[in-house]
This record gives sequence, C-alpha cells and structure tokens, in this order.
Amino acid sequence: MLGVEPYGTDLVLVRLQRPEKRNALSLAMIEQLTGELRRIDADPGSRGVLLAGAGPSFSAGVDLHEFASATVASARVLIQALRELCATVRHLSKPVACAIQGHCLGGALELAACADFRIATGDALLGMPEVFLGIPSVIDAVMLGHLVGTGRARELLLTGEPIGGEIAYAWGLVNRLAEPDTLISVAAELVRLAVRHEPTVIAAQKRLHQQWLELPYTEAVGRSVEPLVEAFAIGQPQDLAAHRLRRS
Repeated sequence: MLGVEPYGTDLVLVRLQRPEKRNALSLAMIEQLTGELRRIDADPGSRGVLLAGAGPSFSAGVDLHEFASATVASARVLIQALRELCATVRHLSKPVACAIQGHCLGGALELAACADFRIATGDALLGMPEVFLGIPSVIDAVMLGHLVGTGRARELLLTGEPIGGEIAYAWGLVNRLAEPDTLISVAAELVRLAVRHEPTVIAAQKRLHQQWLELPYTEAVGRSVEPLVEAFAIGQPQDLAAHRLRRS
C-alpha cells in the first residue's frame, strides 16, 4: 500500500499506493505509513520526506468502506490511528512536504495540514467533506485555522465544498503551485532549502514551532530561550558565524 524509495541522496519519497481507490486511507495503510515515517526519522541518512500519491490523486481521504462497516469501537480505533499518524508528521524531526494533485480530502487534508510544506497542482481539489457523511471534521482539522484563518477554515468545515489548488495557494494553505510533471521536484526543492541547514537546528526549530502552536504566547516565548543558549553550548553558531565572516 506504500511505495518507498530514495529521492536523490538525501530525501525519501513515500507514495500512497492505491490508485484504483484514489489512494483512500484504510486503517492498515494509516498504520503502515506511521511506522514508515518513524523508521525514516530514525535513519540518519535521510534528511527529509516527500509524501505523494500514486496515480492522479494524492488521497481521497479515509476509505468509505471503513465508515460503512464501522462500529463505535472500530470508529474509535480508526480515528486514534489517524490521530497518531498526524502527530507523527507534526513531531517528525525532519522536514515533510506533501505533493498534492487530484483529490486531497478529509483525513488526507488533515495529514497534509500537519506537514511542513504543501505543494499542489492548480487543478488539485482540497476539502473537508465529512459533513456530507454526517460526521464532524476532527483531530488535526484544527490546523486549518492556523493555516488559512478562522473564517476560511469554517467555510471548508461547514460547507464541505472543496477548493482548487490556485485558491488554496491564495489562501496560504499551499506553499507552492506546480505542474503535474514537476510536482515532486518542486516539493523536493523546497525541502532541500531546509535540509541544507544543520539537522539539529531544523529539529529544534520544528519542536519550537509545535510548541508555539500549543502554548500560550508568553510561555511559548519563554520556551524559546533555552534552545538558543544550548546551541551556543555546543559551539555551532560560533563556528558558522566565523565561517560567514571569513567569506565576507
């Protein structure tokens, strides 16, 4: 259900591999993706992750078969697994980019919202159609408000109507637009702008940004002090600053 391959010497390309189902997310697929991302995070040779879909779509969201046969117990298992996947993406120490074409709906958009970067084709469709199924959008749909603002997030959540890639870019939901044949390469270029920096500082910045999302303002500011001081304790900023001075 997943295709995993190196992309260059520094990145890993992970593809959702159910093109006949528009890469709809089954429980098994969600759990497999969580495990694969954790494996990549533990690999020092991998600097960043590209998430993409096989075929014409990124993902149509959670497989409707999971809903059609669901019980209260199985629904809880499913949503907890998706919650764990989204948390894994948010807390990954390495940059993650989603390359979005075709459909990116529901749980798939929650997954994409947790990534560091989103790159989409102009004709992609991004939306939260859960209301059409009689359920609210939950877990990491909360990220939509941070990305596009409260009003636009409510439009997505309450109407269930998708927006195109160009609108998503105008709203700030998408970082870059790309043609289908350059989608992966544009995503890789953006990730490589991050992975050219020291892995420890990128990991620290990602941890801080997650805390900024979760903590009250004053506490978030306070938490920012020690990571900077700790960087000086290992000598990294001094060495890099001296190197830049020698080049100037």
